[in-house]
Amino acid sequence: MRANHPTTLRAASVAALAIVLLAASTACTEDTAATGPVAAPQTQASQVSESGIPTDDILEIVAGRTAAWAAKDPVAYASAAAPDLRFINPAGALVFGRDAFRATHVFLFNGPFAGSTLAFSVREIQFLTGTIAIVYLDLAITGYAFLPPGVAPPSDGVVRARVTWVVEKRGGEWQIVFMQNTSRQ
Repeated sequence: MRANHPTTLRAASVAALAIVLLAASTACTEDTAATGPVAAPQTQASQVSESGIPTDDILEIVAGRTAAWAAKDPVAYASAAAPDLRFINPAGALVFGRDAFRATHVFLFNGPFAGSTLAFSVREIQFLTGTIAIVYLDLAITGYAFLPPGVAPPSDGVVRARVTWVVEKRGGEWQIVFMQNTSRQ
C-alpha cells in the first residue's frame, strides 16, 4: 500500500486523533475554573489564543449551539457538526455523522429536554495546529422533563458534563469533527 494512498492517510489521521485525544485526556485532569457561560458574541476586540490564533469563530460555534438549544432547533444545533462527526454521548453510545446527531436532538428537544435550558462554559481552547483545536467546555442543563436512558438523575436537578470537542477548519469554516460528553454528577 502506498504511503500517500487515501486509505493510508485516513488511517493515519484517525490514529493521530486518537493519540491526541488520549494525551489531552490524561494531561487535562485537573478541575480548573471555567471562563463562564458563553453568550452571543459581543462587539469587542477579537479574542486570541496563547498561540496567537483568533478564537472568535470557535466561540461563535459555542454561542450558536446555546442559541439553537434555546430555540429547540435540531438543524441549527447540528449545523456546526462535520458530516463525518463522531460523538460519544454521556451514556457512552457512539453517534456517527451530522444526520444522526441531528436526529438524536430531534428526539431530545421533543422529549426529555423540551423545556430545558443549556449553558456552556468554555474552559480552554487548545490549538494543535492553525486548523485543528480541542475545545474544553463545561455543560449544565436545567428544566428538563426527564432524562434519557443512561443519564443518572442529579440530586440538585442540574445535569452537568465535561464536554470535549475537536474542531477542524474545513473550507474556511470551523466544524466539530469529534465530541464527547462525560457526565459529572
